[in-house]
Amino acid sequence: MSLLGVVAISIGAELFEAAWQRADSMRGVIENGWRLYRRSVFLFLAMHTGYVYVLFISLRYDVLNGPIIGMLAFKTLDIFFKLELIGYFRGKKRAGAEVQAMLESSIPSWYMFAGVLTYPWFVYWALKGGFE
Repeated sequence: MSLLGVVAISIGAELFEAAWQRADSMRGVIENGWRLYRRSVFLFLAMHTGYVYVLFISLRYDVLNGPIIGMLAFKTLDIFFKLELIGYFRGKKRAGAEVQAMLESSIPSWYMFAGVLTYPWFVYWALKGGFE
């Protein structure tokens, strides 16, 4: 597969991930994640298609350079952060005033697509030396 094909699939994976997470507030994003997590934690993790695809790229093309490590680190922290907020949402943890304010804050519509604008460039950058 060509480099542009790999990047195009990355764009699709990020668009899918942004679409199911889309909400007007952080509480909405966490509710969307909670619906999946309630069914299965594996479903919750699998729905992070951008993360799964970066893992696949790393293994398929035997690449573990700075951009790949950066993407995996940011996406792992993102998933852990969402899991932590799901704990507040489920009532397992008591949320302080700061967390409540953060959950109620609105999210600009373009923010959910920040990954679509960012991660495919990192995929291109990570793989550009391996393709001719």
